[in-house]
Amino acid sequence: MSSSLLVVNYRSAELAREAIRTARAASSEPLQVVVVDNSVDPDEANALRDVADALIVSEANVGYAAAINRGRRACDGELLIITNPDVLFSESAIDRLAQTNADVAGPALFWDDAHEWLLPPADAHDTADLLDHAIATRSRARQRRRDLRRTRERIAFLSLTKPTPVRSISGAVMAIRAATFDRVRGFDERFRLYFEETDFLRRVNGDIVYVPNARCRHLYNQSAGRSPEAAALYAQSELLFLRKWSGSLMTRLIKGIERPPRIDELPFVDGPIAVDIDDAIIEASPHPQFETAALRAANRGFIDLPKDVLAAWRGGPLYLRVVDRRSGAVLAAYQRFRMTS
Repeated sequence: MSSSLLVVNYRSAELAREAIRTARAASSEPLQVVVVDNSVDPDEANALRDVADALIVSEANVGYAAAINRGRRACDGELLIITNPDVLFSESAIDRLAQTNADVAGPALFWDDAHEWLLPPADAHDTADLLDHAIATRSRARQRRRDLRRTRERIAFLSLTKPTPVRSISGAVMAIRAATFDRVRGFDERFRLYFEETDFLRRVNGDIVYVPNARCRHLYNQSAGRSPEAAALYAQSELLFLRKWSGSLMTRLIKGIERPPRIDELPFVDGPIAVDIDDAIIEASPHPQFETAALRAANRGFIDLPKDVLAAWRGGPLYLRVVDRRSGAVLAAYQRFRMTS
C-alpha cells in the first residue's frame, strides 16, 4: 500500500524536519511527503522546501483541519499518515500502521525517547462521559469514582500488546485510508484546533485500531503550545463539538452543571519520588485531578521524570502520583515544576 505523510506546520519547522526524517526511516516503502505550512512566515516555508515532495504555503493560518483538507488533495498514497510536527517515528512504525489495514490506525505514543512513559488513551468525548465529568466537578465522591475508573482504564491500555479496536486515538499521528478520508469528506474545518480528530473519528463509522508495536515519541504540546490562541481555541472547539454531537440542550445542561476544578495543594518535589511497593504505576499530568495522565510501570525505589521530558515541557506545574497497579489506589501525590536550567 503506497503511503503519503501529511504534516501541518505552524512555526515548528525544525521539529517538522525531524518528524519527516524519522518518518522516512520508519517506512520500508517510498514515502511521499506533503507539508502544509500555516506559519505565514517565509523562513518557515523555506526551511521545509528541501524535505517535502509537495509544499503548500497557506496565505493565513487557516487552522489544522482546513490545512489537512488542503494537503489531502496533494497526496497520492492509498494511506495517509497525518502527523503533528512534534512527533518522532521509531523503526518500522509506519510499516506496522500500514500492515493493520484498518480504516484508521494509531501508534503507541510515548513522552520520552526511552519509550517508558506512555501517553494516555484518547477520549471519545461522548455525551455520557462529558456529563459524568461535569457532575464530578460538583461531587468529591463522584470525582473519586471517576478517577479510579479512568486510572484503571489507563493501566489496561498500558498492558495492550497487540493491535486492538478502540473508540478513539490521538490526533498526533493517524494512519487513515485515503478512501475512508474521502468517504467522510475529510475534516470539519470549523474546528481550527482541537477536537477535529475526535469529530472525524466519530464520522468514520469503521474500524479504528490502536497498534502498540508501532511506537512514536510525541513531544507533548510543542506544536499547539506555540499558538497564543491555543486556550481560547480549545474552549471554542469543545463548545462546537458539544453542540454538534450532544445537541444545544445537553450542551447547556453540561455547561450549567460544570464547575471549575478543585485544586488540592500537593507537596512540592524537585527530584525523584519514592516508590514503596513493587508493581506500581507512576502517573504524570498537567492537571491536579489527573483527568488525563502519562504513565509508566515502576517497582520499589526512586523514580524521576526523564531529562528529555523535563527539558521539552512547555507548560506550568506537573503533577505526579504513585498508584497501586492491582487496585488503582493512589498511594502518594506531588507537584513538580518543569526544569528551569
